[in-house]
Amino acid sequence: MNTRQDGVPQTAAEAQDGKVVLVVGGGRGMGRAVVEAFASRGARVVVADADHLASAYNHYRSTDVGGFEAAEELAAQLRDKGCEVTAVAADAADEDSVRALLTTVGERHGRLDTVVNAFGVTHVCPVEQMELAEFTRVVEGNLNGVFLVSKHSLELLRADGGGSIVNFSSVSGRSGFAKVAHYCAAKFGVIGFTAALALEEARNGVRVNAVCPGIVRTNMWHYLLEEFTRPGETEEECWERMRTMIPQREFQQPQDIAELVLYLASARRVTGQAVSVDGGMSAP
Repeated sequence: MNTRQDGVPQTAAEAQDGKVVLVVGGGRGMGRAVVEAFASRGARVVVADADHLASAYNHYRSTDVGGFEAAEELAAQLRDKGCEVTAVAADAADEDSVRALLTTVGERHGRLDTVVNAFGVTHVCPVEQMELAEFTRVVEGNLNGVFLVSKHSLELLRADGGGSIVNFSSVSGRSGFAKVAHYCAAKFGVIGFTAALALEEARNGVRVNAVCPGIVRTNMWHYLLEEFTRPGETEEECWERMRTMIPQREFQQPQDIAELVLYLASARRVTGQAVSVDGGMSAP
């Protein structure tokens, strides 16, 4: 934790006041909760998202996903509450777009304290039926963006003495699940990338960690539910079957994930870790 002038350690909430935070993929779902959590604690937040993706191999089943539109609406709502939040259109899997995003952050704020890579896409298909293009696009949508945003954030993060990167992996980055092998491969990769970058940046003041959400009832999980509902099974029956996979028998909430991100953003001695918020699903 940081320390106040009176020598008392700051809480995660206190440590965000005035900080500059970039949340990529923050227009909806868990990313939205992260934006709200930082903004409500006095951080200056840049929320980046994309309206269009390169491929329809995603849980929206479309290349038109409306992420930036959602980010703009969220930023406007939070500004009405007195928060300092701006929205920027950016595709994390496109290097030119990422470069432009970080240039914008630097020009507007002159510094960067925390980067949260909160984006992700999934698509259901058995490996035997999967095309290489599908495998590639899903991996790109989850892993390439983490690499690109992290890479191009480092200079700004180091400039003011260091900062924090928090990458979104998944319970699927700890355990394999049938019919989402490409998603699992990417999310396992996020954890490996996080550990490696943490070691590279340990002496530069940049901490790198990952969060691994479990079953959160966002758009992605509603898509998965449609794909995995058994014949004759109702939607609610499928949700209850999913609930039995969780030892605590409670679905995680976006706010649960946001609380962990806040902690990791301010925990000065924590780096190279992948922390699960999954109700015990990935317990050894």
